[in-house]
Amino acid sequence: MRGVDAAMAPRIVLTVFVVALVGIMGAAVLHLLTVGDSLAQVLVGGTAIAVMFCAQVARSTQRGMRLGRTFQFCVLGVQAVCTFVPMLLLGTAWIGLPGLLAGSLLLVLRPPWSWLGVAGCVASVVVVTSVSGWAPLRVAYNGVSALTTCAVVYGLTKLSEIVHQLQAAQQEIARLAVEQERSRFARDLHDLLGYSLSAITLRSELAHRLVDGDPARAKDEVTRVLEVSRQALSDVRAVARSYRNISLPAEISSAVSVFEAAGIEAEVDTTLEGIPEPVGTVLATVLREGVTNILRHSKVRHCQITVYGGSRSAVLRLLNDGVQPRPDPHDPTTPPAEADGGSGISNLAARVAAIGGTLRAGVREDGCFHLEALVPLERQAGPRR
Repeated sequence: MRGVDAAMAPRIVLTVFVVALVGIMGAAVLHLLTVGDSLAQVLVGGTAIAVMFCAQVARSTQRGMRLGRTFQFCVLGVQAVCTFVPMLLLGTAWIGLPGLLAGSLLLVLRPPWSWLGVAGCVASVVVVTSVSGWAPLRVAYNGVSALTTCAVVYGLTKLSEIVHQLQAAQQEIARLAVEQERSRFARDLHDLLGYSLSAITLRSELAHRLVDGDPARAKDEVTRVLEVSRQALSDVRAVARSYRNISLPAEISSAVSVFEAAGIEAEVDTTLEGIPEPVGTVLATVLREGVTNILRHSKVRHCQITVYGGSRSAVLRLLNDGVQPRPDPHDPTTPPAEADGGSGISNLAARVAAIGGTLRAGVREDGCFHLEALVPLERQAGPRR
């Protein structure tokens, strides 16, 4: 279902059901007028038919399907009264209506009670027509007619329920798609701009300190700030277009440059070349988040960046000092480790898991922070960005 068709589907199904029900009720009215012996029989039968029509439509509307079992049992009771009480007065003039009750019994009751109720409705038609002396073929015809009416009522009502459920499922899928896109946008902004803004802040502070003592280097740092800011603007536009590839070698080079500006000694060991672009993008994103976290800690003095792999997997590992060691539970004077409080690691874990990899991060006993991403190379498809 698309566009207006999806919105019109419940109304179309309800219209078809009402038309079919009007046909069944019309046939019952015509039969009643044909075989009715008195005006009282016609009035009683017509009133009961109108009540059954309203009850059946109320049961099959969207609001009626949402109401509880109590409402459904009340409708079923009204239908039962309007089915069997007039039969005592009208006899064979009423044999076309038990099929409606049988369909409602299938909808409301659970097996085996629903099937027993259907059998009882059909049996009532067979008994009344047999006692009235009808021919066996006419008796069988009316029994089959009751079953057909039961099937029509049950099938169209179930179809209406399925259409409403499908429409609700489509609305939920649309809502989840919007939520997923919002999460992707927020995750990409965090992963891409967190690093860029940290680098801009760091280089701007360095340029501010050098502007008097070393103007040439301060000018060079300002130039790099402009480059990073332009890259950040490009990243924002790429996020809006739902696609962004990051070069892992370029990201390693940029990280080393930022570390030098921050006075952090960087040791790089990379032996991985020719990796698939989706894998390289994920590893570069992991590196960005790791560098962003490192820049948050002013005590970091040394960082190791290691990238290696084989024919099946690639590994990126970051190791930096400057993080407080784990608190000693036996020493209450030991300060607790700082909590990140952000969503960076969880975002990275989701990205890595999306291409079949794993992410590990934590503070070691010696106070060094360890971040490791292992990504399989055999799986080429990357996560949707």
